[in-house]
Amino acid sequence: MLSKHPSLIKMFYSFFIIIFIFYVFLDGDFYYIKHPLSIIIYILLLIIIILSYYIDNIIINEKIYFINKNKNKNNFIYSKKIKKIDHGFDGILELDNKIPKWWKQIFIITIVMSTLYFFSFLFTNFANQQFEYKIAYKNQLKKIKEYEKKKPQANLDTVKFDKKFINDGKKLFNENCATCHNVDGGGNIGPNLTDDYWINHTEKTLIKNIFYIIWNGSKNNKVMRAFGASGEIKGNDIEKLSSYIYFINKKNKKPNNPKSPEGDKINFY
Repeated sequence: MLSKHPSLIKMFYSFFIIIFIFYVFLDGDFYYIKHPLSIIIYILLLIIIILSYYIDNIIINEKIYFINKNKNKNNFIYSKKIKKIDHGFDGILELDNKIPKWWKQIFIITIVMSTLYFFSFLFTNFANQQFEYKIAYKNQLKKIKEYEKKKPQANLDTVKFDKKFINDGKKLFNENCATCHNVDGGGNIGPNLTDDYWINHTEKTLIKNIFYIIWNGSKNNKVMRAFGASGEIKGNDIEKLSSYIYFINKKNKKPNNPKSPEGDKINFY
């Protein structure tokens, strides 16, 4: 019996069914789906599919040749299988054949796959976006931790002011420092950070002095704890914080209602 499936369509959906099977078994992990070994397997499978349909076409052509050779004998049988609709008024003869099998098969496959997908989504974690997000989030945190372990942290010897740290430093300041020093740095229960007066002054440069206080805390005020020494804030984040405090201390525009000066006036450079 002759196949009614066009080879191009058969090749197309066969190949993508294979890709989908890979996707399902690899749990949607695109790292393995795009892995060079996987790509080699895809290419080999595609070559096998092309060869199989090439051989199939040869067999079909042989069948057609055999039918044409014996068409006089089989003409009556084949003419019975073809249904026709005669419009009559316009002289157009319309064929009324069944839908091609390949079309019905694709339609059935889509129904089966959508049903499997639907119940998998309801009763398993497959294609569950929230579950996938949690896994991706955990993996991202692991990568960040690994990166932080390998990346050297800033310390008192290496700290330096950098403009690119200001935005991140501002966020860290609002989260950790604004309660005591006010959002604008003008001071609250803690001292004003925008003037030239400092209660704690152990270093020669302003950026290092700020870093030292955040890392070690203040001996004069226990409320100002040692964020760095305790491990509460890492060295690179303290460098960002220090850059932001350095920035608001040096800029010309000062807070509207700053706290009165505390400590000694120090001309840092």
